[in-house]
Amino acid sequence: TRLGKILISVNPYKLYPIYTPDVVEKYQGARNTSSLPPHIYEVAKGAIEELIKTKHPQSILIAGESGSGKTEACKQCMQYLAEVAGSESDMERKLLDCSPILESLGNAQTV
Repeated sequence: TRLGKILISVNPYKLYPIYTPDVVEKYQGARNTSSLPPHIYEVAKGAIEELIKTKHPQSILIAGESGSGKTEACKQCMQYLAEVAGSESDMERKLLDCSPILESLGNAQTV
């Protein structure tokens, strides 16, 4: 569910088809995402829109207990940002290349 700019999600411990290119397009093309189901792509889209609008750096905070799906949520944010950035600027590769580094930092904290 969503609470303003806050997304509250639960790790279902099973795969759902909610991270497909079609879903990326649905959120990317939406003028108003409040009519769509709450999704991590909505959070990533909001960060991009605020970055463009305010020209100020943005951050996305992903928090939760061990096993709650923080790493997966981070991966999905990075995937959305890479998809939106496109491969023309080489930004897609740069974003996806940093994912293992972010994951290792998260795992180091978990251990």
